[in-house]
Amino acid sequence: EVYVNGFSTSLPADVQEKALRTVPGLEKAHIIRLGYAVEYDFFPSYQLHPTLETRPVNNLYFAGQINGTSGYEEAAAQGLMAGINAALKLLDRPPLALDRSEAYIGVLIDDLINKTILEPYRMFTSRAEFRLLLRHDNADLRLMEKGYRVGLLPEPVYEKMLRRKEEIARLSEQIRSTSIVPESFNEYAERIGTAPIKISTPMQQLLKRPEVKLVDLLQLAGIPTEAYSSSTLTEVEFTTKYDGFLRRQQELVEKFKRMENALIPESIDYSQIPSLSAESREKLSQVRPRSIGQAARISGVRQSDLAILMVYVEKHNRTSRNVSRETLV
Repeated sequence: EVYVNGFSTSLPADVQEKALRTVPGLEKAHIIRLGYAVEYDFFPSYQLHPTLETRPVNNLYFAGQINGTSGYEEAAAQGLMAGINAALKLLDRPPLALDRSEAYIGVLIDDLINKTILEPYRMFTSRAEFRLLLRHDNADLRLMEKGYRVGLLPEPVYEKMLRRKEEIARLSEQIRSTSIVPESFNEYAERIGTAPIKISTPMQQLLKRPEVKLVDLLQLAGIPTEAYSSSTLTEVEFTTKYDGFLRRQQELVEKFKRMENALIPESIDYSQIPSLSAESREKLSQVRPRSIGQAARISGVRQSDLAILMVYVEKHNRTSRNVSRETLV
């Protein structure tokens, strides 16, 4: 019995056998178990809020394959978010939504809401534009605060994360403020094949060299490595070595946040905005984005139409503020 890799098929039985026998060496092969596919209905995911509540029906939440995704992790992530938000709504508390810069779950849900899904959606790291910030080693630092706030994390787990955060800050400050003299560093530099130094140099600056290891620098400076956990050492070494890349990505996140904060009025009528292209008008009316940032990620919405939309929203907001002032007067 052999599995023919690369020959995945769910065609009719007679077609499968005929097709298989066209492969050199398999002219007389017999199929023991036919290939098959699983079909399922799905709900067009542009009809979802970021909380996974459906737009047409209040208090109805969808998660998993019904939203057009494929895969266990994708379904589990949606189930978690839908469950959290359903519970928060019952408790009359603010919803929880993660954006693209905070978590892969945020990327997944944002793609489902804003992009045209033509085939089962899988979550790949390549779909995230801020993946240097979305690392497995800093997931606790990124998300535990939110998890604790909505009641998912017990106090001891949350406190452990806070202690780790403090430890990272303490070590980061230590390598910023501690310098190493040439007498201590240069023998090590020759051993690892990096340039020697002529003056006392901060550890942080030396650590940016690819060959230099944090544990080695701590030993050269006489700082016991046992004072810090291995996860803290890894986190500080990574953020120091990739500091330039992380800063640039953080700048992109801030630009992204500004666009996300440019909110579009819920009552907006896209048919009343002159100069919008027909395709953009149709897409915007269908998805009804909450912000300019979300509108920019909708498949088929042109940059020129985004500029028109931004001007219209600014004008609308200015008019609303003037009306409010007149009412107060």
